[in-house]
Amino acid sequence: MITLLPAHGVAPAAPLLPLQTVTGGSTVVVLAALLALLVATVLSLAVAARLYGGYRRGGGRAMLGLLVGLVLLTTVPFVLRMVLTNVGDVSATTRALAATSSQLAGLLIVLTVVFDRG
Repeated sequence: MITLLPAHGVAPAAPLLPLQTVTGGSTVVVLAALLALLVATVLSLAVAARLYGGYRRGGGRAMLGLLVGLVLLTTVPFVLRMVLTNVGDVSATTRALAATSSQLAGLLIVLTVVFDRG
């Protein structure tokens, strides 16, 4: 059996493996989902800015509670997921727990403000 080598006498390299793989669907769907999350984050920050303005004009503790609750419920989980995904060796369970804990805290604060009888 005769093996043909390239002209420079080096055996051909093994086939290259892709450095990145895509999971979760097509690129268009992933980009659309990311764009929707970014828009939701920007909108939640816009609402938070309005609530902060109302609080500064004398809205009281209820307005501040809604502000903190809304940010914990909407913005912080998105930021946690993005940061923890790109930092070191954080498991998917830890990311989910951090984001869900923030959402739970935000929801509890909002419910406390809504049902406060004082």
